[in-house]
Amino acid sequence: MTTRKIPPFPVDVPTNDDNNPAFDLSTFQGCLKRIRDGEGSDGMRWPEESLSDGRRQSLARIDRAAVGMLTAVEMLHAASRCESMATPDRHLDEGVVEGLFFACRELAELVCREVRPS
Repeated sequence: MTTRKIPPFPVDVPTNDDNNPAFDLSTFQGCLKRIRDGEGSDGMRWPEESLSDGRRQSLARIDRAAVGMLTAVEMLHAASRCESMATPDRHLDEGVVEGLFFACRELAELVCREVRPS
């Protein structure tokens, strides 16, 4: 009879969690809660503490939407430049370009809605 030197299943080694960030930064639920609670595009809460929590959340949403809109517009700019300089086989699909336009429009509407005081 042979003696098995390697266990049949992996042995669970206790994980040292010292290097893991706080719960709200290291779990999906924690990150989602931070975003919903008013985290801006930089991952931080809105810095003006003199505002109400609702207003700080609105400003954080505006910040995230503005960064998203900037990214989508930069992509549209690159698509436009590519269309004027590259051969048609290198152009973005029209559906992608139209989707980017719709994304910009929705983000702009969100910004317009959120920027108004309630």
